[in-house]
Amino acid sequence: MRKQTVILVVIFIVSQLLIGQISANQELFTQELFVSLAQNINDIPYIDTPDYTRIELENGLVVYLVQNEQLPIVQLQGYIKGGRSQETPDIGGISDLMVRLMNTGTQHFRETEFSRFKELHGIYLQLATRNDSFSFSGNSLSVDQAELIGLTADVLRNPKFDADYYERIIQEYYQLLLQAYYRDDLLLDMFFNTSLYGTHPYGHGNNIPMIMGTLQGMTPDALLNFYAQTIDPGNLVMTIVGDIRISEMEQAVQAHFGDWETQGIELKNPKISIDEANYNRIVLVHKEDATHARMKMGYNFYDWDFQDRVPFLMANRVFGSGNFSSRLMKTLRSELGYAYGIQSRTAYNQRGGLFFVSTDVDPAKTYDTREAIIEEVLAIQSGIHEITEEELFTNVNMYNALYPQSYRFPISVMGEVIHDIEFRGRDGSSINNFINEYNALTVFDVQQAFTNHAYPDKLLTVIVGRKDLILPGFVAAGIEIEVVDLF
Repeated sequence: MRKQTVILVVIFIVSQLLIGQISANQELFTQELFVSLAQNINDIPYIDTPDYTRIELENGLVVYLVQNEQLPIVQLQGYIKGGRSQETPDIGGISDLMVRLMNTGTQHFRETEFSRFKELHGIYLQLATRNDSFSFSGNSLSVDQAELIGLTADVLRNPKFDADYYERIIQEYYQLLLQAYYRDDLLLDMFFNTSLYGTHPYGHGNNIPMIMGTLQGMTPDALLNFYAQTIDPGNLVMTIVGDIRISEMEQAVQAHFGDWETQGIELKNPKISIDEANYNRIVLVHKEDATHARMKMGYNFYDWDFQDRVPFLMANRVFGSGNFSSRLMKTLRSELGYAYGIQSRTAYNQRGGLFFVSTDVDPAKTYDTREAIIEEVLAIQSGIHEITEEELFTNVNMYNALYPQSYRFPISVMGEVIHDIEFRGRDGSSINNFINEYNALTVFDVQQAFTNHAYPDKLLTVIVGRKDLILPGFVAAGIEIEVVDLF
């Protein structure tokens, strides 16, 4: 009874912190907040990195330990190098399926036992698939930290792919993929990402037909083989933060992970092949019941070591990622009234990423919207409408106010620190280095970054919507467009 009371009290405290964080994040989308932040000069933030102890086991597994007694909880976060990048076309989607099964049970816990154990000890534990890694996170009360660490080790080390729930998970995943054909946003991602990534595994997560084909021929043995080729302690790094004793936690990590033998896995390093046939290509996916036209325009971009990443970030905020303060939002939404919402984004991966503009528009204005977006790109790139001091100041000032919200809790800071140090080869000061770099930018830096890396002549455009409402604008302009009829 006493333990249940403690759990309820801690849950209440943590929930209040999370509610505050959620409320802060929700404010990002209010125009009043942007006006308020722009009118105040915000201090340059500094993010404190907790004192940590780094340990490395003989098998290569790396753990960063942080003792923080503010709350009686323990949190962990980790990454395993690999992820979707290790897939081949014949097993596209296997990473996501493997993680689904690992989240359901282990060799020692049947599905119901797994759920009951987590419930009994107040444990949250979840694995996820990323393009270049598998990630996992978990938490519990500090009195249950032994169970949290033990369960994490069990999930990572002892998957059971031939369990009695195997067929059900397959069918549930298959049904989920079928439903994606009725989702405008998922169809848009599928045609856009698979077109730009081609056969590279970065596109597998959005390739619905490929995954459905994989599921039909999938076996537990195939999953076990993929697991053996991708999950290895030598590629694993994690951080444990909270009400712990460093020496005791080091012993617990050694006890649960120390005898896990590394297989010396050599990860694949597939290269992205850029298809120039996508330059200026326009694809319209006909969806009869679509009420709006969803559109993405973009091209292959750089990997996470892109040297102009910071100046391009600020240039892109001026162009389209700065929400209500961006030029795309002002022009396409406020002035022309074409778009319900519009944003430009970058996606960086280890081997290459994407730059794209996504929007939701009146179908009859799709052609006009595309032309207006290209005009905005050219206006900045050509110098007709260069980025101004005021625009740069506004976005840097807003970033100084909002960026620290991502690092309010030590686990968030440490998650970034371990990823940077162990995966990207950066030092432990990368968060504050980033803050200093964007605050030192000049208008010339930002303008040059956009001029050098915006490629309007390489844009691939994918549209999902009703062809009878969208096509006339393109036909009248003499623009060639590919039409895909799904059904």
